[in-house]
Amino acid sequence: MCYLLSESRNFAADGQVYHKINEVRLEIYTDREGLGLEARVEGMLDAHGIFYNKSEVWIESERLYEVLYSFEWEAL
Repeated sequence: MCYLLSESRNFAADGQVYHKINEVRLEIYTDREGLGLEARVEGMLDAHGIFYNKSEVWIESERLYEVLYSFEWEAL
């Protein structure tokens, strides 16, 4: 599992940033599906009220599944 802050979607007005918002990508790589890890990650995100989008893809060259969760996180 890894994460990255892929970009920002800040809200600005009058030439100033009022709300700093980062796009977070949480990536899980496994060699098989259905390990229960997805349910635990989703439970954690749900418990903290985080709205997320999920996608899954098989990476043939790596022979791994990638499950991607993306969501926005307001920076402090």
